[in-house]
Amino acid sequence: MSKCYLCPRECGVERSEKSTGFCKMPADLYVGKSMLHMYEEPCISAEHGAGAIFFSGCNLRCVYCQNRKISLLSQGNRTSESELEKIIFGLCEQGAECIEFITPTHYTDRLANLLYRIKPKLSVPVVWNSGGYEKVETLRALNELVDIYLPDFKYFSSELSLRYSAAGNYPEVCTDAIKEMLRQTGKPKYSQDGKKLAGGVIVRHLVLPGCRHDSINILRHLRSIVEPDDIILSLMSQYTPDFYMQNRECVRHKNLERKLTSFEYNSVLDEATRLGFSGYFQHRDSASAAFTPDF
Repeated sequence: MSKCYLCPRECGVERSEKSTGFCKMPADLYVGKSMLHMYEEPCISAEHGAGAIFFSGCNLRCVYCQNRKISLLSQGNRTSESELEKIIFGLCEQGAECIEFITPTHYTDRLANLLYRIKPKLSVPVVWNSGGYEKVETLRALNELVDIYLPDFKYFSSELSLRYSAAGNYPEVCTDAIKEMLRQTGKPKYSQDGKKLAGGVIVRHLVLPGCRHDSINILRHLRSIVEPDDIILSLMSQYTPDFYMQNRECVRHKNLERKLTSFEYNSVLDEATRLGFSGYFQHRDSASAAFTPDF
């Protein structure tokens, strides 16, 4: 890769240790953490946990990011493709139910090359866990390499997406990305016992304090572009202000300094049910920093 146009930012930067784009990362792979992750959706974590690989850097700058140390502050270790391959198969040996790439967008070219080589040897699904801010052209490089897409759909309002994630065009970009993901995977497919997801799209949405109307608009928009059984919906109530309050570089937003109320979450959940979506819905006790990996 010479100049980078992998994500919707299209920085056009020749990524190196001295020159980086919006993601703040060179072209070389940097891994912040790898682990068996027990707190993903049950159809992914299953019995032994997802084989989660957290990549450093991000093409979004969410002011409340819970993985801030690696996504915004770029902590992590330089990792060659051969080293990453060892990490992947090491996780499989530990019993990983899947291999989950987390915040991988800015490394799509490198990861696609690796998956072309090792996919025939993998006995578990590959999960692509991203913020949903993806170019369709870039996603096409992953066709038949990724089994499960796990994108966020963060905002319906471009005003909110600009304010909280520095991406005013997020809603339309995410819409097109989810359509492409669904084109590649089709409807959800499960293992023979019906407990583990083998293929499909899980759309996550984190309900933010003070933003329930935007969340409802996202659900209505999703219903306009997909059938309820096309995707699995993961509606999250786990927002906690701990990570936002650690971010001293952003403009303060009072609504993000508190947790979500039961009324806010339940009103969004009621709309999801009315629209016919099914999937995963969280209890209020999930709003704790204790469920976030230590980086």
